[in-house]
Amino acid sequence: MLDQQPILEVEDVSKSFGGVQALKSGSFKLSRGEVIAIIGANGAGKSSLIKIVAGVYKPDKGHITIKDTVIDPMHHNVGYMRQMGIEVVYQDLAIVPNMTAPYNLFLGRIPRKFGIFVDERKMRKKTEEVLAELKVKTVQSLSRPISEMSGGQQQSIAIGRAIAWGKEIVILDEPTAALGPNETKEVERVVHEIKDRGTAVILISHNLEQVFRLADRILVVHHGITSKEFQKTEVTIDELVKAITLG
Repeated sequence: MLDQQPILEVEDVSKSFGGVQALKSGSFKLSRGEVIAIIGANGAGKSSLIKIVAGVYKPDKGHITIKDTVIDPMHHNVGYMRQMGIEVVYQDLAIVPNMTAPYNLFLGRIPRKFGIFVDERKMRKKTEEVLAELKVKTVQSLSRPISEMSGGQQQSIAIGRAIAWGKEIVILDEPTAALGPNETKEVERVVHEIKDRGTAVILISHNLEQVFRLADRILVVHHGITSKEFQKTEVTIDELVKAITLG
């Protein structure tokens, strides 16, 4: 059962770069334990909308409210939005290939003991807990560089890092674009796991079949406007294609 009280409200945000208006009007709401997919043609404004939510861009107008707190434009940046509970898993995953999974999970948060030494035992324990919580059983060794893991395993680590520190809203940018069928299936299972634990998910995907497998609601961005919104159960793929192309 979804919490009907929105954890995130985006109201009429816009963004221009010079004389180009990348986003004219973007609005949506998101509740805990809900997956909303944001779809649209290339250049429709999806990336600008998501980067505003993530704090990469400040909106030219409009408001964002997170857990009843209206975000002050003076504080609208990546660091503050992370403090408010938003984490992004980008398509490139932002991992360090020659580091192990625990080191990647703790990027920017490396724990120390005696003020000097890296507390690798604590890192390993936390990583095991996160993977167990997500029911990831395919990672055989936490001592290997993450570059030796499969793409699906790397994506699971990246998603685990997003939720490990209490993040309540996770943005997934094309999470399976470079993965094979089996790895895609595993990542989609992990998305269901974080949804079931109450995490709200914003999914950006060009794969409409995946959108139907994962999303509760689907938001269409057309020519810089959030033009249509559908419950997954009330729309077909053909209708989505029409909304993407015609608005």
